Amino acid sequence: MKTRQLKDVLKSVDILYITKKDNKCQKTLNTINIMFNKVLIAMSIEEASELLVKSRPSVIISEIDFPRKNGIEFLKDIRKTNKKIPIIILSDSKDEKYLFEAIKLRLIDYLLYPVDMSQFIKAINHTAKELLNEGHTEVKFNNNTKYNYITKTIMDMNNKSATLTKNEFRLLEFLIENKSRKVPKQEIEIHLWADEIITNSAFKSLFSRLRRKIGKVLL
Repeated sequence: MKTRQLKDVLKSVDILYITKKDNKCQKTLNTINIMFNKVLIAMSIEEASELLVKSRPSVIISEIDFPRKNGIEFLKDIRKTNKKIPIIILSDSKDEKYLFEAIKLRLIDYLLYPVDMSQFIKAINHTAKELLNEGHTEVKFNNNTKYNYITKTIMDMNNKSATLTKNEFRLLEFLIENKSRKVPKQEIEIHLWADEIITNSAFKSLFSRLRRKIGKVLL
């Protein structure tokens, strides 16, 4: 499996990171901020429960030492309804009780602090493979059109496919990422062209080409 494919999968999904957010987690936090689409941070089990329902992340990284309810118990509850979401545990504890309980959760990995970053990256890549195997690589729009993050193609309801150009898929992925708000024209221009000067006609042409391929679901 190509490294580029794995990176594209991770960049297409959000991750929930349940952490007390002290100094020891900074390296792992910096890494996932680069690798994933969005990092949702919860500093308590209660906050994690809310984010899980509200934002529906595709991956979970969790510590286990929290007051009132530990991370293991929380992850057990998740597994009752979601058998497939990839989970990585980061922990200070070598307690065999935790280790045996964690095995039952079908984890991607159980890593001890201080985290070996090479092992952490390996666990993240394993996560990407799991997501790819489970089909977490597509977005389906209201008009039954699908976008594939790996192949950069659009598939319509009649199973006809169209490959997007670099600017087309960058625009589409940017709009998907920001679908909850109206994105200003200037922000799109900066994202796609940085400091380059782009004419208004070229900007409109890009939108028109993309609209013809996906319909008006986001445009």
